[in-house]
Amino acid sequence: MPKKTNLDFELLRTFIAVVDNGSLTRAANQIHRTQSAISMQIKRLESQLEQNLFERSGRGLLLTLHGKSLVTYARRLLNLHDQALSELTTTNNTQHLRIGCPDDYSVKLLPALIMLLRQKNPTIRLSIFTENSGRLRQAMDNNEIDLAIMTRLPDSNEGALIYVDQGVWVAKSIESFDLQPLPLVLFEPNCKFHSSVIDGLEKNETSYDLVCEASHLSLLFELVGRGVGVSVMPKNSVPDYLLAVEKTDLPELPVAEVCICLSGGQQSVAGWSLHELAKQLMLKE
Repeated sequence: MPKKTNLDFELLRTFIAVVDNGSLTRAANQIHRTQSAISMQIKRLESQLEQNLFERSGRGLLLTLHGKSLVTYARRLLNLHDQALSELTTTNNTQHLRIGCPDDYSVKLLPALIMLLRQKNPTIRLSIFTENSGRLRQAMDNNEIDLAIMTRLPDSNEGALIYVDQGVWVAKSIESFDLQPLPLVLFEPNCKFHSSVIDGLEKNETSYDLVCEASHLSLLFELVGRGVGVSVMPKNSVPDYLLAVEKTDLPELPVAEVCICLSGGQQSVAGWSLHELAKQLMLKE
């Protein structure tokens, strides 16, 4: 008979933390252990299952076929564990959650998220922080926020995917694209759209005037609406009164994978599993 193995929930939570964060270092920061301890726990889990779960390569940690299979089961088990523990041990239903979200997704996704969380727990109290995705990752690692809506890093399994958003050029009218030099009002430099625009324009030797860099979406809307310049932003963030163009003679823009993440390998929050919450946000978007 094959050897029976009891799955250790602590090891599974570490495994999921590594998968969601894409590195041992970030997982170690979030669950407050050393990187060597995280590495030992992954080796223990692989030893218990007698399977390699990750391929170690120059690109970082990649899941093996067995690792990909385990992810699905581990998420289910941890979600049931977390929900049962919350239901049976909570005497005061008031819960405080610290949520982070980039400004360009706050208008559409945050209201829907808040309504979903309050639906399950009407007494929940929320604190909202708007920062770019890079700073939100640091905030999660520093235990400053519990949950974040972010754009995934390339080739990442980070969190649960909500949707894929296409970057678009945004202007007051089509004539705005004919201005020379092209006036730009963009998100701050660490935004992936910012670097794509500047690099692309310089490669094409297109003259431009960088009028303004900002972290607030409402300001960019106002500047574009007044004809001060053109901008680039995720398609789902563009209001109806502005013109969104995907294909022009200007540089091609990347897509953004928008996901929702919980710190420390947690798989449920306020009665929702992470992936069900992502699915509901996609439907309500």
